[in-house]
Amino acid sequence: MVIADLIHSCSNANVARVAVRCVGEGFADRVASAADRNGMEMGRFASVVVRQFARCANGDALSALGRSIVGADQPLLAGLVHVLEPALEDGASFLDDEDLCFAPRAGADYRRAGLQ
Repeated sequence: MVIADLIHSCSNANVARVAVRCVGEGFADRVASAADRNGMEMGRFASVVVRQFARCANGDALSALGRSIVGADQPLLAGLVHVLEPALEDGASFLDDEDLCFAPRAGADYRRAGLQ
């Protein structure tokens, strides 16, 4: 359920912005810098990355995300950090398509993967 909650909630730019800030100032500064490099506001950038993860993540990516949140004090925030980290590097690519609503990748089944 945590992964689905993360994807549903942080696909919204306003929620994503607040969640990034809740992780901490240093992380929020890094996300804001990456967002600026891509001509976006921080929350929009984070939500775009989360939506792309939802569309493109394969079983290995979902398993890695699941492992990153197991035992975390704040599993949603730990998952958000895990999803955003790769997008914070210079040259990281992602699909910026605001018109796409959350739609899991074809065949993605969070329950079957044991990542509820």
